[in-house]
Amino acid sequence: MKSAKNDKILNAFNEIFDNLSEQDKLENEAKLIMFRFLDIVERKRKKKNWSRKELAKKLGTSASYITQLMRGDKLINMLTLAKMQRVLNIKFDISELVSYQEQTEDKKPPIANGKGFWVYKKIESPNYSEKGNIPKLKPTKEEEEA
Repeated sequence: MKSAKNDKILNAFNEIFDNLSEQDKLENEAKLIMFRFLDIVERKRKKKNWSRKELAKKLGTSASYITQLMRGDKLINMLTLAKMQRVLNIKFDISELVSYQEQTEDKKPPIANGKGFWVYKKIESPNYSEKGNIPKLKPTKEEEEA
């Protein structure tokens, strides 16, 4: 029963996001990126025991603007991020998330140094769509007892 309820909730949740326009999806993504930066800003602000009002004053902006950013009502701009870096004495690091496959695609095996060696062998993923390639699973205790 619990699984059916969870599936129903998941389906309802997915329906909400599946019906968004492309513009809405982009705006949501922009807010998620912004919140990653603001999370760092908020942690540093608290570490310095500054109020949001104090942060706003140091940035040369209003406390209501900071509140609007934190709520997601407004999107932050790069100039404000640069000011935040400066007043909080932080440096944002931006990197691309790369899959393991992308990381290893063009890699050549390391060269031996005489003290040992490494072997690099690309392992192909099994094709589970072909009949007979699906591994057999051991039955669970519940299935054995039934």
